[in-house]
Amino acid sequence: MGYDEIVKNCEQLSYRDKFRLAQLLIQFGRKEEEDASPDGRKLAASDPELTGYVLERLQKSKPAKKAALLNFIGVMFQFQGGISDDDKEAIVRELQNKKQITVDQNGKVSYTKD
Repeated sequence: MGYDEIVKNCEQLSYRDKFRLAQLLIQFGRKEEEDASPDGRKLAASDPELTGYVLERLQKSKPAKKAALLNFIGVMFQFQGGISDDDKEAIVRELQNKKQITVDQNGKVSYTKD
């Protein structure tokens, strides 16, 4: 199936399906770009801008368990090509080091009040 044929078929989609398709294509493109040059995008969990961004979003949602917290962080980065499990854990450790969150041995997450 060629580009022109895809365009013709897309014209028949509802506006919502067109938006969904556009999102999917962006995800595919970013993933392909990341696979082509994996060193091009590295997250630094110690970056204050990154941890601030994550913390701001977490304070609105406040996942109660560590598994939900890690999943939430993964969802935050799904449209930028995804994030590795190691990077998610590093972000959680950084938030713990900054005393923004605590995670007990049962996996329960608590948030500090500012």
